[in-house]
Amino acid sequence: MKKSISLITLFWAFTQVSFAQENKKVFLTGGARGLFYGDQLHQDATDSVTIPKTNNGHVLVDLGVSIRPNKSTEIQGMVRVRNDYGGFWGSGVSFDVRQLYIKGIIAKAVRYQLGDINYKLSKYTFLNSDQEVISNSPEIFKQQTRIMNYDNFYYADSTWRQQGASVDFGIQFKKYISEIQFKGITSRVRTSDFSNINDRLFSAGEIKLIQSKYFSLGYIGANTYDIPGTSNNKITFHNPVHTVHGDVAYQQEAHRLVLHGEMGTSQVRYDNATEAPILKGNLYEAQLFYSNEEKGIRASLASTYVQPDFRSAGAQTKRINFNAQPQAYTRIGNDQYLRTATTLDYMRETDAYNRQLSPTLMAYSPKYDNITPYGAATPNRQGYAIRVNYAKKDAPASLRLEQLIWKEVKGEGTLTLKQFYRTQLNANVFLNQFFGDKTKARVVEIFFRNDITKRPGENKIPSVNLTTQTASIGLCYELKNHFDVLARVQQVHYNGFDLLAIRNAYSQIYNFSEYRVNGKEQMYSLGARYRFNEKSTLSVNYLMFKNVNTDATLQNYQINQLMLYYQLNF
Repeated sequence: MKKSISLITLFWAFTQVSFAQENKKVFLTGGARGLFYGDQLHQDATDSVTIPKTNNGHVLVDLGVSIRPNKSTEIQGMVRVRNDYGGFWGSGVSFDVRQLYIKGIIAKAVRYQLGDINYKLSKYTFLNSDQEVISNSPEIFKQQTRIMNYDNFYYADSTWRQQGASVDFGIQFKKYISEIQFKGITSRVRTSDFSNINDRLFSAGEIKLIQSKYFSLGYIGANTYDIPGTSNNKITFHNPVHTVHGDVAYQQEAHRLVLHGEMGTSQVRYDNATEAPILKGNLYEAQLFYSNEEKGIRASLASTYVQPDFRSAGAQTKRINFNAQPQAYTRIGNDQYLRTATTLDYMRETDAYNRQLSPTLMAYSPKYDNITPYGAATPNRQGYAIRVNYAKKDAPASLRLEQLIWKEVKGEGTLTLKQFYRTQLNANVFLNQFFGDKTKARVVEIFFRNDITKRPGENKIPSVNLTTQTASIGLCYELKNHFDVLARVQQVHYNGFDLLAIRNAYSQIYNFSEYRVNGKEQMYSLGARYRFNEKSTLSVNYLMFKNVNTDATLQNYQINQLMLYYQLNF
């Protein structure tokens, strides 16, 4: 039945193409993709069980139909048709509704949207933070991370994809106040099973007063909550978050200063659960921004304080589900032990990603990020951050520097506080500025990050010293018109020891576990890409991934990957 409905939808969409060209009320959007992976596993240990070579891939089409019945209304539906390689005569074909929404304007003043919505507020109330490590990949690997982001609805503006309703409008004034803006959203986070699971909603709203381009003040209220009576379960979850934010700006010619601040509070409670605690936490952040657009300089100094019990489902939910097992070579070795997921897996396995808000703190991987695993809203953090950016048009290079100096607000298992240090460098060198042909895309991408977690030992509590160094250099060199050569070398090296908190179902710490790592992940890749136009590309890449674990030699292996990738957007 589902396939029949999808086929009817596709047939109807194609029959409307000529109609769309005539009056522009109906038009098609979407994309197509062909992806193939050929993998080969090499191990240090003897393995006569695991099949060393695997091939997999798919072809898919996302076909969207946008209908504009009038100037103030738009309706869009998108169907995904996917065929995994190996499926013949329709046996491997799947049909899914990827997107469906209605949006418009009421009385030329109130904007609304129903269905699928991309939404964000502040980084402490509702924001989709980047995933660890791979978000800073050079261009040759961004091809794969873009697939992950596209399939999971992760966009550059850090919005979360929700299903519900949103509305926003503004009131303008002639004197004293420029505008007051109102925003609101309600989405369904979890559906009831009509037995023991309640419906769970996320609702948020913002009121922002804009006095001028020099001053603004706003309030945000967000809440993730269960609806009583939607199941037989009397226990209901509530996570309200309230923040106040403001900006004061000063500008003199090209120089601009902005003082931004946000402060707020959160609460987590479980009604009708006598054993459940009530968690309360506060936060504040103050940032001073400086920019000079003529010289391409931007800089900021930030002071952050987030208490240990601050909880915000909309801001602390992670993209990566670190409890997920890799789909490729899940078990290896003669004993068929579980292989630990790596950066290679997170670059290409959509099922390892999360799309829904989590009411509790999700698992994270300290070897990839032990400082900001939950983004800016990571609890039990205080300290300072300095960031400097240089990016000017026609300049031979761009640069971004970041230095974090943080520590815990409250010691975990001891009164001594952990110290956190991060040094990060992003740089792009535009070779086309040196060769004279500025129309060519020729750039060297450099990335380096050094994370350190430290805490001295105390009595029988061992000292903590965990470091993670990530370094990569990539090349995107356009040889001829639209034909690029891509290359990249990356290494993630982690070493040290930490005591990690073990939390119960209510995100409270009740114990600690020893965490010890000593290893590295290396990736070398070379590829070529042809850009037919801005919306269509064909790529072939060869990658060698090597995993080295000094403390667990069974995890030492190498995977060689051949990727063929075609992408078309329309």
